[in-house]
Amino acid sequence: MAIVPWIKKKASNIKNKDQRSQNSPEENELLDLAIDRWEIAVTEKVDYAGRNLHQKWKDYDQIYRGNQWLEFVPDDRSTPVINMTQALIQAVLPRITDTYPEFLILPRRSATDRSLAEKLTAGQDHLWYVNRMQEKVGEATLYALKYGTAIFKPTWDPDMWDGLGEVAYNVVHPMNFFPDPRAYNISDMDYCFTGVPKSIEYFVRRWPSKGHLVAPDADWNQTEGLGGHGSSSAEDTATLKEYWFRDEEGNVCVMYYAGHLVLDIIGGTMDDGTPVYRHNRFPFAKFVDYQGDKEFWGFGEVELAETLQRLVNSFEAQILDNTRLMGNAQWLVNKVMSGLDEEDSWVFDNNPGQVIWTHSGGVDRIPGVPIPEHIPNHLERLIFMMEQLLGIHDVVQGRQPSGVRAASAIIALQEAANIRVRQKTKNLSAALQELVEQSNSLMLEFYDEPRQVRLAGEEMPTTLDVRESLATSMLGSGMEAGLVDIDAEGMIMPGEADRMVDELKFPEFDVTVKIGPSVPYSQALLYEQAKEFFMIGLIDRQAALEAVNFPNWEAVVTRMEGAEAGREEERAGERTFGGGGPYG
Repeated sequence: MAIVPWIKKKASNIKNKDQRSQNSPEENELLDLAIDRWEIAVTEKVDYAGRNLHQKWKDYDQIYRGNQWLEFVPDDRSTPVINMTQALIQAVLPRITDTYPEFLILPRRSATDRSLAEKLTAGQDHLWYVNRMQEKVGEATLYALKYGTAIFKPTWDPDMWDGLGEVAYNVVHPMNFFPDPRAYNISDMDYCFTGVPKSIEYFVRRWPSKGHLVAPDADWNQTEGLGGHGSSSAEDTATLKEYWFRDEEGNVCVMYYAGHLVLDIIGGTMDDGTPVYRHNRFPFAKFVDYQGDKEFWGFGEVELAETLQRLVNSFEAQILDNTRLMGNAQWLVNKVMSGLDEEDSWVFDNNPGQVIWTHSGGVDRIPGVPIPEHIPNHLERLIFMMEQLLGIHDVVQGRQPSGVRAASAIIALQEAANIRVRQKTKNLSAALQELVEQSNSLMLEFYDEPRQVRLAGEEMPTTLDVRESLATSMLGSGMEAGLVDIDAEGMIMPGEADRMVDELKFPEFDVTVKIGPSVPYSQALLYEQAKEFFMIGLIDRQAALEAVNFPNWEAVVTRMEGAEAGREEERAGERTFGGGGPYG
């Protein structure tokens, strides 16, 4: 394997050293537990029927890509693929991800925290932009639709913005995540792992004192292997494992290790006695397509459509084989009466037809056998069943339902047809809510100085000072509890605000994430309803604009009110100065 020269020079000096000797006794004790738990998590990563999930997901990836004849098929048989699975997933995907989510963050206990809630809301707009979440949500949604589950990971990256740090959102592929087998939800876990392949150079850059001790391994073959990923690498690669766990005090901690080398431990009794983050949660959020009973992992569209997809392909293969073998006309040739034999078969230039030699009759033309009518009919029925199963109805494919012509009725049918998509958006909203709650806490913990951010819809950057609002809120809470030190003149002692931030619990906020209307049909239904209600006088124009979330509706209402006020003044002026009699 190739190795970078500056890495090779360092590695040659420690080639024969034992990795475990570089760890402390406490680290080795924790490492032994992590290795045992890793094996348990890998072994128990199975579905309800005991099938290995990684192999199952690899098969699903092949089905999604169109390689759907996984079983042995003789060479003389057709293996066509009508990839309805991929087409239907791609039809659902944009209906879930085509809109920007709306974050609503409100103080849970004290109205004085409203200013802080507004700054956190602005921070979420900023984080959504800098983390390119529109792309990552699409990636996670595709994972959920294909495999049933996607994992979001909100963490603090201290190296971003030249050491200023930032909240980082990442999507963990389900093959790289290993939960506690006893848990059904992330909140139930006692531990979990992530495992990703990294180059040796990466280890040396991130952990200069220990990175050169990392040895290449093949453990990452367990987490990779989908289409486009081979099981070998031309360069040295090792598996970086993150072991997230709770210590005896219940604090969430993390250990980074590769092979038998402990690279770092953050949080808990082996660090500073505190959790990695003050929210003390595992930094993951789960998004499932369909939730199973008493299962951590959900199941997706491929699992639902697999049987019907194989039947569709099977019936299409019957049609092709019937056409290829039986659809061409054939010849019956009597050797005695025709005077022809096998050497004269060129006369019947009928490829891919076939000449059948007989000893009775002359030369006859036999028409091909037509395809049985029930085969294409049933193929169409299977495709229709797949569309119904995955929630792709005719009204959401641009086809007008029979017997319905009214626009409002069609829109109502479109809305009803999107019930399943709306359930998926609710599942995504729940995952993003967990993501936002954790990132709110990370901003409160690490945004310790003002920073320039660009908010959605704003041309110029704005200053976001979360710590100022947090200090004010925490100082007020400390004053109410009698915890703030005051001097003889009744003034607050210097540094008390920072002490309250460090010692008191952060304010709590209620978080709502709205994804929607998730599809244009929902928006069209709102338009139709708002228009009808406005026309019959049930609502005014401001309520109509609010209902459809019209862009810059406040400015529109202000301009209309200003124009009406101007016209009213003109009419008043005309009544006053228009003349009072026939002689003006």
